[in-house]
Amino acid sequence: MKRSDSGDFCVLYIEPEDEKLAVFALLCEQSKPVVILLQPTGAQTRARMFQRPEDFSDLKHLRRQHNLTIFFVIAGNDYLRQLAARNGFSTFTSIDALGDALEEGRSSLTHQRAMAKNPPVFEPVSPTPASLRQSQAVLAKPAQSVTMKKTMPLKPASSSSPQYAPVHAHTPTPVPASRHTSDPGTFAAPALPLAPPPTPRRGRQRGSRVALVVLVLLSLLVLVGGAVGYFVFYAHGTAPASAVVVAAPKIFGRVNFLSSEQVSETSNAGLNDEVELNLQGIQPPAPGDSFYAWLLGDQNSGDATVILLGKLTLVGGNAHLLYGGDAQHTNLLDIASRFLVTEESATITPVSPSPDYNTWRYYGEISQTPDPKDPEHFSYLDHLRHLLSSDPLLNSLELPGGLCNWFYRNSDKLLEWTVSARDQWDAVRDTGFAVRQTLRTLAYLDGLSFVAQDIPPGLSLPDTPHIASVGLINAQSSNQTPPGYIAHILRHLNGLLNAPGSTQTTRQVAAQIIDALSNVQQWLQKLRSDARQFVSMTNAQLMQPAALALLNDMVQQANNAYSGQIDPVSGTMHQGVIWIHAQAQSLATMDVYQYAQHPQTPEVVPTTAPFTMAQSQLRGA
Repeated sequence: MKRSDSGDFCVLYIEPEDEKLAVFALLCEQSKPVVILLQPTGAQTRARMFQRPEDFSDLKHLRRQHNLTIFFVIAGNDYLRQLAARNGFSTFTSIDALGDALEEGRSSLTHQRAMAKNPPVFEPVSPTPASLRQSQAVLAKPAQSVTMKKTMPLKPASSSSPQYAPVHAHTPTPVPASRHTSDPGTFAAPALPLAPPPTPRRGRQRGSRVALVVLVLLSLLVLVGGAVGYFVFYAHGTAPASAVVVAAPKIFGRVNFLSSEQVSETSNAGLNDEVELNLQGIQPPAPGDSFYAWLLGDQNSGDATVILLGKLTLVGGNAHLLYGGDAQHTNLLDIASRFLVTEESATITPVSPSPDYNTWRYYGEISQTPDPKDPEHFSYLDHLRHLLSSDPLLNSLELPGGLCNWFYRNSDKLLEWTVSARDQWDAVRDTGFAVRQTLRTLAYLDGLSFVAQDIPPGLSLPDTPHIASVGLINAQSSNQTPPGYIAHILRHLNGLLNAPGSTQTTRQVAAQIIDALSNVQQWLQKLRSDARQFVSMTNAQLMQPAALALLNDMVQQANNAYSGQIDPVSGTMHQGVIWIHAQAQSLATMDVYQYAQHPQTPEVVPTTAPFTMAQSQLRGA
């Protein structure tokens, strides 16, 4: 491993013999941004590090623990760039590309600061600085493959392709530029005049007192009418609904479930195994006391789960806490749905929240109220767990971890199969290998239950892992069983929107995810069409350039579905599975409110009354 510390960056050149522990130990010592350079494809294929998904997920966990800033420069290996990008790392194909990003970031920051009262002066930055001299504050531009822009649905390829109607969130009507607020994406209401425009004054008619008398009488009528209206509408409590304004309770912060991605195929561990807490405007505890943050089990069950997240430290009335989970990477969303802050003695750490409600300060929960209009009477929490934690249908197929987890992982497999098929054909014209990998691609698209319809006579499906049991898209019909991941995810996204506890933020995020799913659906359908055509070719046709063209298009469609695509004309980002995965995780959140005791105060350990059959089905479905 070669290292360069000359400047504001630490540049690490990863070599084939480097060990993970040594590299991670060096990263833990860094206090400035790190640029990791991987060797070109030929050398990197023999390397020990950054070849597997778990290498990048381990690095993501390390970055979060030590608050590191890390960039990757990866030349000539799209697959490794995808692995880095899916774990949230900014990736670049060359030092030149990174330098361009730094220059653009510096220009943007200089422009913003020039608007301040005392603008600082910056030195110009070369497009390819030798030591990457750039402050951490401006390192904000990721590689294009992971640029987070507004998702726009693609135009349908044909009228026969099934489309899913997106749920459109309310969008404010733009106002002229002069009325825009300083907050991007927010529109200020147009200013209304305080009084009607003055009426042009007429020339006074001398000696005319009739007009004055009429005006006085009209004024009296207006006053009397206003008094009568007030009495009727307000004094008698019959005011229109639009006249009644109910103040929303103040939100003091938010609890977010995070995933370390230390996943396996045998459990849902490593998903939702961390918790991040941010509180604002908090009054300090009494002298000798401290605030303690807790996760609690479900309110409508006998679950006695109590997890101490930690003691809160206030800085200027704000508190931040990151709970890194336990050694088993337990899925916290699977066992907890409520949050509590208690004020207790600072000298002895409590083992459980005090049952004295007078010590409870802040509280939040994910709604567990069943939706009466839902055929299964699922709650918001039920739908969320199906998406992110545990789905009964997938569990019966030995696929723990929820719908979004397997949708994400299997989409990544498509890229792996298509790239390897293309590269092997291009290198040695190994058509047999290319056909086998393409058949596996069809298995992941259709699902093992339906892929037979796409396999031509004379061919058979090679060994394919059971994780392909459920297809990414519906290959047979809209009501097939098991449904494809896209259709199944849409069902629970719409369930979130209709369930009690759904918020405007939920609607906005879900609408964007549904738009992105429409994009992915179209790309995957095109990939399936290419794959079916490829496996139907004769041996002679498989040796022709047309076969390579099909393989190249398959790689392109798989990459678009996984990473998204930037519109070359408008610059709009059509998002893919990576973005969907991150946005779906953002739905696992709880708003935190000041605790107020009432007759139905939630218990730390809920009631252990026996379940009815309906309750049991609700909890396990």
